[in-house]
Amino acid sequence: MKRHTAQFWISRALLILTLLILLTGFGITHPYIIEPATFGLLQKSTSYIIHTLTWGPFLILLLLHVYLSLPHWTAGKGE
Repeated sequence: MKRHTAQFWISRALLILTLLILLTGFGITHPYIIEPATFGLLQKSTSYIIHTLTWGPFLILLLLHVYLSLPHWTAGKGE
């Protein structure tokens, strides 16, 4: 897989996980808003479980995203 394609998919997955973490975090603190908005799909307990389980993949994708972006940050410096 080319580097650009990997960066594309990692950044999209990271965006989705970020939005999911924000939504479930809001569902933990304000379940009376999120539960009706998701038609009962995200209850407080469900939001807590999803929020807890997505931190590992989020951190892995974040580290990959930063690692793949490093050559862009250091390109042309120190020469």
